[in-house]
Amino acid sequence: MKNGKFGCALWGCGWVAGGHLAAYLKNPDCRLIGIGSRRPESVQQKIAEFDLHEITVFPAFEDILNDPRVDIVSICTPNDLHAEEAMQAARAGKQLFLEKPAAVNAEELERLAAVLQACYTKSVMGLVLRFNPLSLLQKRLIARGELGKILLANVDYWFGRDRGGWMREGKRSGGAFVLGGCHSVDLARFLLGSDITEVRGDALQTGDWYDYPAVETAQVRFANGAKGVFSCSLAGFVPYTANIHIIGEDGTILNDRFFLRCFQEQKDFFAVNTGVKKSGDVYDHPFPAILSHFITCLREDRDSEHNVASAVNSHKACFAICRSAAGGGEWIKVG
Repeated sequence: MKNGKFGCALWGCGWVAGGHLAAYLKNPDCRLIGIGSRRPESVQQKIAEFDLHEITVFPAFEDILNDPRVDIVSICTPNDLHAEEAMQAARAGKQLFLEKPAAVNAEELERLAAVLQACYTKSVMGLVLRFNPLSLLQKRLIARGELGKILLANVDYWFGRDRGGWMREGKRSGGAFVLGGCHSVDLARFLLGSDITEVRGDALQTGDWYDYPAVETAQVRFANGAKGVFSCSLAGFVPYTANIHIIGEDGTILNDRFFLRCFQEQKDFFAVNTGVKKSGDVYDHPFPAILSHFITCLREDRDSEHNVASAVNSHKACFAICRSAAGGGEWIKVG
């Protein structure tokens, strides 16, 4: 830290990196030290896009880890590199702003969680739906008991955009729910405040663009007794859609529409406009809010409640859905 500002660096300069960069440049408590990537051309694209001056270009990840000016590292590389790079950063004494997913399999995830704990590393995950104003409103209502006992939680992640490169490979992306649907799986768990205990998955292979099923569905059981139905589609002619439907004994949430017993005169759903854009564009996601929260945590010398550990159950549920679908749809416990 210099002059009260945290030194920040970014590794990986693909699409999502733009959301991280915009957040760093907007935050007055951050000083962008530099950026780097395995592909030099992507670094130059980000420098031009953000009109960056007087920053360091890091040719290798090790250069970031060895730079004493860097306090916080954003990892925005392909999914299969996240866990190993995060562990390297933790061992180097850096704090982590880690893009989802934290890992592409349970073994990597457990190793990462153990290393972060051993190194006393503070982290925050790029699970953006947790920070949307609408999600925070939904969380408050559920936590206050306005919905009563939760009976059913359904989530959908549908986004039929073109994806190339490593995202077409199941080994590197982790599968449909890991690549994209993890946002919605994590949101359901976050809102209910209850772990997912068992899942049963199914999947559909759609053409040969992806070497894994681009459509996955799941039945879900929560520790609090609630049931769930989840769906994820990376294919089809559909814009970004992230549904969250929750039915409780005293109320129901349908995205931004609410029906609550506490309003006795209510005859139908009412809508609340929280200003959330229904967009899959990373520049519309609340990265500035995530970073601001993380900076507050670092100043208070505490880990974030949105750290890697907080998302372990969500990740393991996604892994289990994939395994269940591949194994014929048996129920699998989320360990």
